[in-house]
Amino acid sequence: MLPYQERIERELRQFARFPGPASLRDPISYFFTLPGKRIRTLITLITAEQFCSDYEDAVPAAVAIEVLHDFTLVHDDIMDDDHYRRGCETVHTKWDVGTAILSGDAMVALAYRKLLTSQSPHLIAMMEAFTDGMYVVCEGQARDKEFETRDNVSLDDYLPMISQKTARLFALAFELGYLSCSSTTDLVGALKEMGEHIGLAYQVRDDLLDFVADEKILGKDIGSDWRRKKKTYITIGYRQKAKVNPQLPQDLFELPAFSAARDAVTQAGILDEAQRFIQERLDKAKAIAVSINFAHPVFNHLLMFLAERSY
Repeated sequence: MLPYQERIERELRQFARFPGPASLRDPISYFFTLPGKRIRTLITLITAEQFCSDYEDAVPAAVAIEVLHDFTLVHDDIMDDDHYRRGCETVHTKWDVGTAILSGDAMVALAYRKLLTSQSPHLIAMMEAFTDGMYVVCEGQARDKEFETRDNVSLDDYLPMISQKTARLFALAFELGYLSCSSTTDLVGALKEMGEHIGLAYQVRDDLLDFVADEKILGKDIGSDWRRKKKTYITIGYRQKAKVNPQLPQDLFELPAFSAARDAVTQAGILDEAQRFIQERLDKAKAIAVSINFAHPVFNHLLMFLAERSY
């Protein structure tokens, strides 16, 4: 994966040198240099390489998706009052909330500016997909916020929300990688579905890691979802199991310590259930890949990483 990541890192460093006030440029440049997995950009580039033999035509789309993703993270950190991301201070912590809001807003404009440099004959369709994707992510975030004041959230509610908030950008990464260089749009539907499955697996793995990860590898404290009483696959799934099993503590969030909460979700079997869900979704993505002859050598490595990632 390294050559693809290096290409995007180089692009982001150059892209961060835009003219303007340092009060805007510095926090954006700072965020671009934080360590990250760059999975969405990787998907964009390998999709283009799979169908067009060369990924260069997809670089503008890959950078645009990464910048759009970064915008969502900067604003998410404000909404969640998170002070660290990837082991480093968040923008609103290092500067202030106003600076972080403005930086996120500017990132959206920068993402569009980069996407507009694409030479694809499908540029209008790409812009439409990008715009729709950004709105869907915001809608998912709104639903996530609504869940904070609802007690009756089920997994049937949760999965559509993360489909919007998280999986939509994975679907967009496949879509834009393909449209960046392909002469047709024939495989857009299948690629988006593949991205949907991968995105769902990614988010549930995130939920799982909050209970089981090594904090040094993860780069932040685990148990933050439990401490904030956040609705996740793990906490929602646990509540559903506790309703029918009186031997389990009935209120996960009222347990005296995170260690007790971790013991409870382990006893309930929800951690194993989450891992099965992850594998099922990745298997579905792989089946779609086989059906459309998506056989890029990096793709299988990516699926293995997503199934067992520790950060």
